[in-house]
Amino acid sequence: MSEYENGNKIIKMLDTVGFLGPFILLGIGIWQLWGNHGFWCAYLVVFVMNSVINKIAKVIVKQPRPNDGESIMNENYVGAEMYGMPSAHAQSVFSSLTFLYLVKESPAWLLGELFIAGLTVYQRWKYRRHTMEQLGVGAILGMVVAYGGYYMTKQYLQENTLIKNEEL
Repeated sequence: MSEYENGNKIIKMLDTVGFLGPFILLGIGIWQLWGNHGFWCAYLVVFVMNSVINKIAKVIVKQPRPNDGESIMNENYVGAEMYGMPSAHAQSVFSSLTFLYLVKESPAWLLGELFIAGLTVYQRWKYRRHTMEQLGVGAILGMVVAYGGYYMTKQYLQENTLIKNEEL
């Protein structure tokens, strides 16, 4: 096998990691928060709510995806998914990494999660599934949703004395 073929396989693997980034970060998030029941449950709620918010935004904005997009896994877009604004992939990965950083405050994990988020955003742009504007709006919306979910969860847990301030 030539170096060129090996290089293509690595690039395809990285593209696949980017495409699956939201689910990879979901798995990492579940694992990272496993022992923290309050934030673990909140993370799952935020993940689902983020998806719902994305679909509502797509239906309101109705901005199409780029015309010449390539498929990586034979994805078929119907309903709200036929619109590109905001990018659900970018929104999901940035929501996850924001929520996880706010809870865990781990720079090492943040760097790994940023790497996956970067692969995701790049893959969506490279395959022309989204414009940079759609990716940027998705990333910002994901961070806002995550911060809101984190803040509300922290307030709820503090008010109900389920956690002490030192544990936050």
